[in-house]
Amino acid sequence: MNNDHNAHDRDESKPVSPLNAGDGNTPLQSAGNQEPPPSPKPPRGPRVWILAIVIVAIGLGILIGAYWGSKDGGRSQQAMQPVSDGGENSMDDSGDSSTVEYYTCGMHPWVILPNPGLCPICHMDLTPLDPDKFTGEISIDPVVTQNIGVRVAPVVSGPVVRLIRTVGTVTYDETRVRDVNIKIPGWIEKLHVDYEGAEVKSGDSLFEFYSPKLYSAQSEYLTALRMQGKVGVDFIPDTALDAGRLIADARVQLEFYDITPEQIVALEAAGEPAKTMTIRSPHSGIVIAKHANEGMKLDPGMRVFQIADLSKVWIMVSLYEYQLPFVQVGQQATMSLPYIPGQTFKGRVIYVYPYLDEKTRQISVRLEFENPGLLLKPGMFASVDLQSTLARDRTIAPRSAVIDTGERQVAFVSLGEGRFEPRDVLMGVETGYGQVEILDGLKPGEMVVTSGQFLLDSESRIRESLAKMIKGDLASEQQAVVEVSGASELSSLPAAMSEGITAALGSYFAIGDLLASDTTDGVVTPSRALAGSVDELLRIEIPENPHFWHQHDEIATVRGKALELAEGPDIETARLAFADLSVALVKLVKATGVPPGYDAEVQELHCPMYREGQGGSAWLQPAGDVRNPFFGSVMLECFDERTALPVTGKRADDAPPSGIPAGDAPESNTDSNASVSPEAQGAIDALVRAYLTIQNRLTVDDLDGAGAQLHALHGALSQIGSASPPESVARLVSQMHGSANLDSSSLVSFRQDFRGLSDMMIELVRVAPPSTSVGPAVYHAYCPMEKAHWLQTSEVVANPYDPGMLRCGSIKEEFQASASKEDAR
Repeated sequence: MNNDHNAHDRDESKPVSPLNAGDGNTPLQSAGNQEPPPSPKPPRGPRVWILAIVIVAIGLGILIGAYWGSKDGGRSQQAMQPVSDGGENSMDDSGDSSTVEYYTCGMHPWVILPNPGLCPICHMDLTPLDPDKFTGEISIDPVVTQNIGVRVAPVVSGPVVRLIRTVGTVTYDETRVRDVNIKIPGWIEKLHVDYEGAEVKSGDSLFEFYSPKLYSAQSEYLTALRMQGKVGVDFIPDTALDAGRLIADARVQLEFYDITPEQIVALEAAGEPAKTMTIRSPHSGIVIAKHANEGMKLDPGMRVFQIADLSKVWIMVSLYEYQLPFVQVGQQATMSLPYIPGQTFKGRVIYVYPYLDEKTRQISVRLEFENPGLLLKPGMFASVDLQSTLARDRTIAPRSAVIDTGERQVAFVSLGEGRFEPRDVLMGVETGYGQVEILDGLKPGEMVVTSGQFLLDSESRIRESLAKMIKGDLASEQQAVVEVSGASELSSLPAAMSEGITAALGSYFAIGDLLASDTTDGVVTPSRALAGSVDELLRIEIPENPHFWHQHDEIATVRGKALELAEGPDIETARLAFADLSVALVKLVKATGVPPGYDAEVQELHCPMYREGQGGSAWLQPAGDVRNPFFGSVMLECFDERTALPVTGKRADDAPPSGIPAGDAPESNTDSNASVSPEAQGAIDALVRAYLTIQNRLTVDDLDGAGAQLHALHGALSQIGSASPPESVARLVSQMHGSANLDSSSLVSFRQDFRGLSDMMIELVRVAPPSTSVGPAVYHAYCPMEKAHWLQTSEVVANPYDPGMLRCGSIKEEFQASASKEDAR
């Protein structure tokens, strides 16, 4: 009834909304308050068509959205979403659902477990890891690949051409350089070539030369010619023959004086000797040296001109040793000049020098080039390319495609569709043209990444690290090797003090174990015991440092916080008090050191999440499983740093200190001074005492106190020299006299000289250590900031080079003292 009534209540004069027309349950109200008269029921045909149109429109919208979504958004979603999300679409090629086998924590990504659950550190839900991240292969959306600028190039097969680019110097061809000198004394009457750089040809006039000997030689030659025509005495045998010999000898004499045959013919024609003769150039070239002036007297053997033929020049280049295998005589070379761009010259290697320069580690190579137009001028610099074909058919790849880390060489092969595979390769010879020979890892035809590969390498290393994390044994099952933090301030502990520290640590560990178990029940007893142990420790005198307890007021904090815990507070208050107690106790035990007889290694652990705003909190516990006293079962294993506290002294069966590997531990030197006489030992002790006093004074910038020991230092050196020490000691002492002259005008100069003295003292103590009257041991320390060494008697570093960095340095060696000799003076 209601439906029919509502249907008749519709106002046919109003247009029907398409939205409401499709909904048969929504009545349409009239425009006015008066109810309209009943109207006939509209036919169903138009409503059905409207409904059909709406359905078709919705379907088209879905199709269009799916199409554009697959084009625009599909790739982005595919690039951002994991390949397998565990849903019904995560199917492999066989149709089976892919399963995720490893899980990680968003807050602690280094946590990777094979089963789902809670993070063992923060107890957050573990999330699944994409299995594709366990492989080195990378898949990147093509749009992203385009945006980050990834470019690829092919691997090809071809010849390996090694190119060497170097710089050479143009110089003269030594085989084409000639000297023009004179063989008889005389004078230059006239100079035809009067400047360096002049170009001359063979036979050109150089200068007019007057020489009495040359004039006599002309006269003799002409006389011999005249006499030859008058020979006619038949009864004198061989007269004609002798005359001919005189002419020949006179002619040869002129030729030896560098007179040319043409000049001799001219002399015969003239019939009279000339005052001067013209000296002509023996060959063509450029005058590169001139030592002649008009009127100058010349002596035999004097070099008048030097002429070089520049039609060919040499290019001298220097190559390194590793380049020599790629250079050989006869090899072609290409040269270009900076002032003639675009033009190249062809030459060849003519000589490789058989020695190298020891300073530059370079070898000279000589090249020969033609010099048309004299473009190549000696002294010029030239760019030279030497290339040699090492192999005809090898695998060649762009050099930019290979990332060389020093330990490995990696190239990324493009597999298509945005997939890249890291490939370990082995490089051969670099060609010099941006190519490199590939001995292993790539094949011709493959495409390698030449740009953007460093971004791919970062992603590949992340995935490689994940793959390594799920292989092998679990790290949680491996026993940690903890580094010892620093060194204690005391060299030994009295027996009562060792017992007191042991008792205090036991009570402290009991409190921490209760808090790690989320309870304060029973915390009163160990807290009172800890306070009592502190009272007992304060009564113990420390002979090594009588003011030790005054210097370490943190012991009062330990006692006060222990008494707060003895009042039985609630768990949160107890943890706050325990955090303050731990800070003070850590500092105290680092100063005293752990007793050598303690049955467990004492470790300091740091929790970054408790008191996060204050840098976290630390606590002590024996070596073993982590038990966080600040969070208990909520985050029982939460920590980020772990170090071991130092042990004071050592037992006879202890290993060498952790800072020195067993193989590097210094050998005992207790017998090294067996041959040192008592007198020499006493002088050595005095020398070491004076040095140690200087070292101590420098730690407080006391220049006067340090300088006051120089007299004692020199006196001890003199006593050692007069006590007939062993040869090794005597040699060191003689060298030390110069090092002991320290400049005391300023702290800077004094410390600078102290470096050399310290080096000599370390060598001396190695050979002849001091006796126990100086101390039980002497330590060799080193500061990497100052790059300086020194000696001291404490294991606590005391830097004499900069009191502002008093603790900067580390102990490198320990020299045990020899047996004390009370009669040593």
